[in-house]
Amino acid sequence: MKILIVSCVDDNFGDNLIRICFEKILRTVLTNLRVDLSSVELAKMSLKAIDSDMICSSDMIVFAGGGLFGINYMHYYDYMEEITRIADEHNVPVVLSSMGVNNMGATPENEHLLSEMLARKCFYAVSVRENPELFRRYAKGCDYEIVQVCDPAVWSKYIYHSHLIKVNRPQGKSVVGINAVRGGLFGDNGKPWKLADEMNYMNEMKRLLEERGVDYAFYTNGSFLDNNSLLYFAKEFDIPKERIIIPQSTRELVETIYGFTLVAAIRMHSSIISYALDVPSINLVWNDKIPFFYKNIGYPDRAASFDEWSAEYAVGRLSKIEKDPSYETDSRYLMTLYDFLYDLMSRFMKLGDRSGEKYDFEQVRDSLMNDPVSLQEDADELVIKVQKGEKHYLSRFVEMKKKDKEFRQNKKDLERKDKEIERLKRELNKLNKLFVVRAYKKIRSLKKQIFNVKK
Repeated sequence: MKILIVSCVDDNFGDNLIRICFEKILRTVLTNLRVDLSSVELAKMSLKAIDSDMICSSDMIVFAGGGLFGINYMHYYDYMEEITRIADEHNVPVVLSSMGVNNMGATPENEHLLSEMLARKCFYAVSVRENPELFRRYAKGCDYEIVQVCDPAVWSKYIYHSHLIKVNRPQGKSVVGINAVRGGLFGDNGKPWKLADEMNYMNEMKRLLEERGVDYAFYTNGSFLDNNSLLYFAKEFDIPKERIIIPQSTRELVETIYGFTLVAAIRMHSSIISYALDVPSINLVWNDKIPFFYKNIGYPDRAASFDEWSAEYAVGRLSKIEKDPSYETDSRYLMTLYDFLYDLMSRFMKLGDRSGEKYDFEQVRDSLMNDPVSLQEDADELVIKVQKGEKHYLSRFVEMKKKDKEFRQNKKDLERKDKEIERLKRELNKLNKLFVVRAYKKIRSLKKQIFNVKK
């Protein structure tokens, strides 16, 4: 059996974490169902690298999760529409698992596209990470149930257990992780902040924490553009290099957050990882998915709007939530995804009573802890990061070549205009000389006439 896992593959490690965790959980489900893993191929395909042959040769396609649903500037809809169209034509069942919403570009004129996609016969099962009411509205009349589950990344503590036990956690002191993102993120989501606003906020966070004697570090989720923004901030505000953390893999991102006691997040997966690791966090709301997550985990007041958010607010709020002794992951919440996948695969493989007894939380946890994430993931992500860097470099190189060409053309145009100006000056000088000569002759003529009149 071939199961094709579709996910967003990017240098934002929060996206990669979704797929890594989903794959580990699915492997545990199959083991629980007594399926011989050697008989199952878990193939992987990037959402934005559609391979028709892989789709057509699969027995099932599973979108592993994340905010891929909706109509937005990232154009995820276009890729999902194409993949499900091919699957529909070839009768390949499609599952949406832990699906999130990014729907900032939806309008009354284009929302019907989402309903049309969800109405395709290929859809076998749907579980959503947030906003189930929206999905049910778009899927009205469809014969599958829409269930709400957690994001796969809330299992990070157990999936990365073998790596985290090697991390030195802060003892007896507070360490605040301050999440940095690209400046354009806010404008892309219709929010009022720019990069300068973010940098001023981070610099003020630094000042306030230093006044209180609280340790801190600035970090990113690994995105190439987020990294550039953080490095630019560090240069402009003289931030020492030991205060800057730029993860080079998903593993390093999880380990980075594990090294904090509190997190002031902007990227949602910083909050999701923090929750998974029992690290209290707050999050600036630049997208509707953020308050949904905090509502789901029972802390809606930890997602703050732009009207509330400031360095002073963040430091004060972190100080209060640090003293909350009840903050820990809810095993029932974590099990929602496992239960969905267990029931899904049991039904799809027609196992019925042959599947055995479903694992409880402790059994799932132990299974994940005994199936460590391969370091090959780090190597694969490094390749993605290099490719992304090359893409950005090429883009800038092409842009600079274009600007250089424009500059050279403008320089030629200016030189031509300078020559034309010099020519016109010479013509003007000639005219001036002619005017003087003619004026002199005219004056002499007038004087002569005046003299004759006087005679």
